[in-house]
Amino acid sequence: MKPSFGPGLFPIGVMAALAGLTLWLSQTTQLPEPDRSGKFRHDPDYRIERFTLTKLSPQGEPHHVLVADKMLHYPDDDTTDVTRPRLTTLVPGKPRTLVTSDMGHVNSDGSEVQLTGNVHLVRDGTKGNPPMEAFAPDLLVLPDDEKASTKSPVRFVQGASQLNGTGFDMDSAAMQANLHSRVSGQFESRHKK
Repeated sequence: MKPSFGPGLFPIGVMAALAGLTLWLSQTTQLPEPDRSGKFRHDPDYRIERFTLTKLSPQGEPHHVLVADKMLHYPDDDTTDVTRPRLTTLVPGKPRTLVTSDMGHVNSDGSEVQLTGNVHLVRDGTKGNPPMEAFAPDLLVLPDDEKASTKSPVRFVQGASQLNGTGFDMDSAAMQANLHSRVSGQFESRHKK
């Protein structure tokens, strides 16, 4: 003999399923619990893949553009980690600068971007000058100030000229770069025979 389920059991089954779904939604949407020190755990609250973020100048023109493969935002300190970031600085009347790396960490207000892994910086050429490239393992970028710095080894290449050193500060607005130590280089003459 087969057990029979009367029409009265159907609403109970639906209610049990809804209660289970409500419990699951409640568990998955709650903020992380504080750890023993009272601080929230450093868990991401959202993730975005393949995104573009454009920050505008006061005149409404693009000032810098951040493109990345993946972004994770952390609510405990309002920071963001990005995978394969590409940061482009666009200032009218100045050469465009593009910085890429394997990873990036953006502070809560976006004023600092710490890039790590295979950092490659390219500043467009100017009249009579080829583009300038820099290579380093890490780089701190201040996008609003158009500045960057590192304490690590760095290599600059511009045309056939090369410059190597350890640590540098770069001011893209002033188009200046200062190497800190262990500087060596080879420069191509601008006067061709």
